[in-house]
Amino acid sequence: MGLDVATSRAIDGTEPSRVVRPQDAAEVADVVRSANDAREAIVLWGGGTRIGVGDAPTRYDVALDLTGLSGIVEHTAADLVCTVRAGTTLAELAAALAPSGQRWPVDCADPRRATVGGTIASAAPAPSRLRFQHPRDWTIGCEAVLGDGTRARAGGRVVKNVSGFDLTRLYSGTYGTLAALVEVSLKLVAVDEAARVLRATDGDLTRLAALASRVRATLPVEGIALTAGRPVSTLHVRVAGSAAAVARIAHDLDALGIAEEAPDGEWTDVVARPAREERAARCSTAPGREADAIGDNGVAFVGTGIAYRFEGAADELARLRERREGAGGALVIERARTDVRRTIGTWGTIRMPGPIARRLKEAFDPRGVLAPGRIPV
Repeated sequence: MGLDVATSRAIDGTEPSRVVRPQDAAEVADVVRSANDAREAIVLWGGGTRIGVGDAPTRYDVALDLTGLSGIVEHTAADLVCTVRAGTTLAELAAALAPSGQRWPVDCADPRRATVGGTIASAAPAPSRLRFQHPRDWTIGCEAVLGDGTRARAGGRVVKNVSGFDLTRLYSGTYGTLAALVEVSLKLVAVDEAARVLRATDGDLTRLAALASRVRATLPVEGIALTAGRPVSTLHVRVAGSAAAVARIAHDLDALGIAEEAPDGEWTDVVARPAREERAARCSTAPGREADAIGDNGVAFVGTGIAYRFEGAADELARLRERREGAGGALVIERARTDVRRTIGTWGTIRMPGPIARRLKEAFDPRGVLAPGRIPV
């Protein structure tokens, strides 16, 4: 097990007393159990691509780096499933699955750093949710370490072996506050025969938003991203599938005025932008209404209910949150200056009732070892 006191794992200016990098699930359990016994607090780290999401921890003694838990445990290509250690990056996973012509259909901002466990735990957003939905929909089981060091399995390693309450889905979106994922079983898909990204630009964001809505309603595309900019906004559409299907859909997009081939890497940049901006507020909206939230500087993953705004003073973001919550959505401050975060809060109104959230925390992490204070309970 690695121990590094010098490695920075600061969160909002707070450094832990030590960084621990276990190499297997047993070592993770030992670290968590010891912290539980000593009343210490742990923050889980993967690649760190979404570590900034959440309030500052109220206590922070140990940074538990899970990137040492990497590699494929089992891959059954015939069943389109694999089991992978949670610290494996998405790039490593893609490289391991490529010889079989398969992939895990989940995108993220930086696949060379983002880990499978962190992607699931943080419910990482991407425009490909239009086609493939949520990351939790592509998990069938897991092993996790609870706040007292107990190792617990949920689900299974084959698709038909999932019964009872699916704890893997519960862990998704809890940002490491209930359990440390150490191993995950995933559903896979075949690698698409062909893929293209086409784009259109316009000085009128409203026209592009209407065009995006038409594409979503009429064509089976993988993702649609609408980027607001000055003086020109851009609509990107990613199409993937068989070569014949991609050619046919590209022809239909051309007829709608979306004909320009996007340069190599541009789609990747669009997906990554919410993780690269210094300020990012994530809005949850009704699918198809994402463009309403992005203002003059933001990006909407059309059809997914996810939009990002990259600028705005505290009072402006507070008003936007009020509007989003009034429409049944939400606004989460993913990255901002500390004073802005403290003024309006990270999360807004928590939709899970407080008593339920507290009972879950008490059941999975009775002494509050895991990321205390990062999510209100």
